Amino acid sequence: MKRSRLLRRLMTLSVVSEVIYMFFITILLIFRPAFYDDALIKFFKIDISEVPANNPDMTLAAVLLGGVIIYFILWFLLKLMMDKDMDPQIIGLLSFLMLPASTIISRLLFSKAVRSAAELGADVKAFTQTHFRILEYCGWANLAAYIFMLMGFAVCRQRFCDLD
Repeated sequence: MKRSRLLRRLMTLSVVSEVIYMFFITILLIFRPAFYDDALIKFFKIDISEVPANNPDMTLAAVLLGGVIIYFILWFLLKLMMDKDMDPQIIGLLSFLMLPASTIISRLLFSKAVRSAAELGADVKAFTQTHFRILEYCGWANLAAYIFMLMGFAVCRQRFCDLD
Protein backbone atom coordinates (compact mmCIF):
# COMPACT_ATOMS: atom_id res chain seq x y z
CA MET A 1 0.00 0.00 0.00
CA LYS A 2 1.29 3.43 -0.88
CA ARG A 3 2.15 5.80 1.92
CA SER A 4 -0.30 8.45 0.78
CA ARG A 5 -3.18 5.96 0.81
CA LEU A 6 -2.15 4.65 4.24
CA LEU A 7 -1.88 8.21 5.51
CA ARG A 8 -5.34 9.13 4.21
CA ARG A 9 -6.86 6.02 5.79
CA LEU A 10 -5.21 6.64 9.15
CA MET A 11 -6.30 10.26 9.20
CA THR A 12 -9.85 9.24 8.22
CA LEU A 13 -9.96 6.62 10.99
CA SER A 14 -8.72 9.27 13.40
CA VAL A 15 -11.48 11.71 12.43
CA VAL A 16 -14.16 9.00 12.57
CA SER A 17 -13.04 8.03 16.09
CA GLU A 18 -13.10 11.63 17.28
CA VAL A 19 -16.52 12.26 15.76
CA ILE A 20 -17.85 9.17 17.55
CA TYR A 21 -16.37 10.49 20.80
CA MET A 22 -17.86 13.94 20.21
CA PHE A 23 -21.24 12.37 19.48
CA PHE A 24 -21.20 10.30 22.68
CA ILE A 25 -20.05 13.19 24.85
CA THR A 26 -22.63 15.56 23.39
CA ILE A 27 -25.55 13.15 23.69
CA LEU A 28 -24.67 11.58 27.04
CA LEU A 29 -23.21 14.56 28.89
CA ILE A 30 -25.15 17.50 27.55
CA PHE A 31 -28.55 16.03 26.61
CA ARG A 32 -28.69 12.73 28.59
CA PRO A 33 -31.92 11.30 27.13
CA ALA A 34 -34.46 9.54 29.36
CA PHE A 35 -34.03 6.15 27.70
CA TYR A 36 -30.32 6.32 28.55
CA ASP A 37 -31.17 7.02 32.21
CA ASP A 38 -33.57 4.07 32.31
CA ALA A 39 -31.09 1.72 30.63
CA LEU A 40 -28.31 2.84 32.97
CA ILE A 41 -30.42 2.17 36.06
CA LYS A 42 -31.57 -1.25 34.82
CA PHE A 43 -28.20 -2.44 33.50
CA PHE A 44 -26.17 -1.45 36.56
CA LYS A 45 -29.03 -2.18 38.98
CA ILE A 46 -28.78 1.18 40.69
CA ASP A 47 -31.10 1.42 43.67
CA ILE A 48 -32.24 5.04 43.61
CA SER A 49 -35.57 6.61 44.38
CA GLU A 50 -35.42 9.31 41.70
CA VAL A 51 -33.22 10.06 38.70
CA PRO A 52 -31.31 13.28 39.36
CA ALA A 53 -31.85 16.20 37.02
CA ASN A 54 -29.37 16.62 34.22
CA ASN A 55 -27.00 19.36 35.28
CA PRO A 56 -23.76 18.92 33.36
CA ASP A 57 -20.87 20.63 35.01
CA MET A 58 -20.03 23.30 32.44
CA THR A 59 -16.34 23.14 33.34
CA LEU A 60 -16.40 19.45 32.54
CA ALA A 61 -18.33 19.97 29.32
CA ALA A 62 -16.07 22.84 28.24
CA VAL A 63 -12.90 20.84 28.81
CA LEU A 64 -14.21 17.71 27.10
CA LEU A 65 -15.58 19.58 24.11
CA GLY A 66 -12.56 21.90 24.17
CA GLY A 67 -10.40 18.79 23.84
CA VAL A 68 -12.32 17.96 20.68
CA ILE A 69 -11.53 21.41 19.30
CA ILE A 70 -7.83 21.00 20.15
CA TYR A 71 -7.86 17.61 18.45
CA PHE A 72 -9.29 19.05 15.23
CA ILE A 73 -6.76 21.90 15.27
CA LEU A 74 -3.91 19.40 15.61
CA TRP A 75 -5.45 17.18 12.94
CA PHE A 76 -5.78 20.11 10.53
CA LEU A 77 -2.20 21.23 11.15
CA LEU A 78 -0.88 17.71 10.60
CA LYS A 79 -2.90 17.43 7.39
CA LEU A 80 -1.55 20.78 6.25
CA MET A 81 2.03 19.70 6.98
CA MET A 82 1.42 16.44 5.13
CA ASP A 83 0.25 18.25 2.03
CA LYS A 84 3.08 20.80 2.11
CA ASP A 85 5.80 18.18 2.81
CA MET A 86 6.84 19.98 5.99
CA ASP A 87 8.43 18.41 9.06
CA PRO A 88 5.54 17.41 11.39
CA GLN A 89 7.78 16.98 14.46
CA ILE A 90 6.08 19.60 16.68
CA ILE A 91 2.57 18.40 15.83
CA GLY A 92 3.59 14.83 16.67
CA LEU A 93 4.98 15.96 20.01
CA LEU A 94 1.84 17.95 20.83
CA SER A 95 -0.39 15.01 19.82
CA PHE A 96 1.67 12.67 21.95
CA LEU A 97 1.35 15.00 24.94
CA MET A 98 -2.41 15.45 24.40
CA LEU A 99 -2.95 11.69 24.56
CA PRO A 100 -2.35 11.34 28.33
CA ALA A 101 -3.38 14.91 29.11
CA SER A 102 -6.92 14.43 27.81
CA THR A 103 -7.34 11.25 29.84
CA ILE A 104 -5.89 12.68 33.06
CA ILE A 105 -7.86 15.93 32.88
CA SER A 106 -11.16 14.18 32.16
CA ARG A 107 -10.65 11.72 35.03
CA LEU A 108 -9.80 14.54 37.42
CA LEU A 109 -12.89 16.45 36.39
CA PHE A 110 -15.07 13.34 36.61
CA SER A 111 -13.88 12.70 40.16
CA LYS A 112 -14.44 16.36 41.08
CA ALA A 113 -18.00 16.19 39.73
CA VAL A 114 -18.66 12.96 41.67
CA ARG A 115 -17.41 14.59 44.89
CA SER A 116 -19.71 17.54 44.36
CA ALA A 117 -22.60 15.15 43.60
CA ALA A 118 -21.92 13.32 46.87
CA GLU A 119 -23.03 16.44 48.74
CA LEU A 120 -26.46 16.13 47.10
CA GLY A 121 -27.09 12.65 48.46
CA ALA A 122 -26.27 8.99 47.99
CA ASP A 123 -28.72 8.53 45.10
CA VAL A 124 -27.21 11.34 43.09
CA LYS A 125 -23.68 10.12 43.81
CA ALA A 126 -24.48 6.53 42.74
CA PHE A 127 -26.10 7.66 39.51
CA THR A 128 -23.33 10.16 38.75
CA GLN A 129 -20.59 7.57 39.32
CA THR A 130 -22.28 5.14 36.94
CA HIS A 131 -22.93 7.84 34.36
CA PHE A 132 -19.29 8.96 34.43
CA ARG A 133 -18.11 5.35 34.16
CA ILE A 134 -19.94 5.19 30.81
CA LEU A 135 -18.38 8.52 29.79
CA GLU A 136 -14.94 7.12 30.65
CA TYR A 137 -15.65 4.19 28.35
CA CYS A 138 -16.55 6.70 25.63
CA GLY A 139 -13.12 8.22 26.18
CA TRP A 140 -11.60 5.18 24.47
CA ALA A 141 -12.82 6.61 21.17
CA ASN A 142 -10.84 9.78 21.93
CA LEU A 143 -7.74 7.75 22.69
CA ALA A 144 -8.22 5.81 19.45
CA ALA A 145 -8.41 9.08 17.53
CA TYR A 146 -5.11 10.28 18.99
CA ILE A 147 -3.47 6.90 18.37
CA PHE A 148 -4.57 6.89 14.72
CA MET A 149 -3.33 10.46 14.38
CA LEU A 150 0.03 9.46 15.88
CA MET A 151 0.22 6.56 13.44
CA GLY A 152 -0.46 9.04 10.65
CA PHE A 153 2.27 11.27 12.08
CA ALA A 154 4.71 8.35 11.94
CA VAL A 155 3.91 7.74 8.28
CA CYS A 156 4.16 11.47 7.53
CA ARG A 157 7.47 11.73 9.41
CA GLN A 158 8.88 8.76 7.51
CA ARG A 159 7.81 10.37 4.24
CA PHE A 160 9.47 13.62 5.27
CA CYS A 161 12.70 11.81 6.22
CA ASP A 162 12.74 10.07 2.84
CA LEU A 163 12.63 13.45 1.09
CA ASP A 164 16.03 14.44 2.54
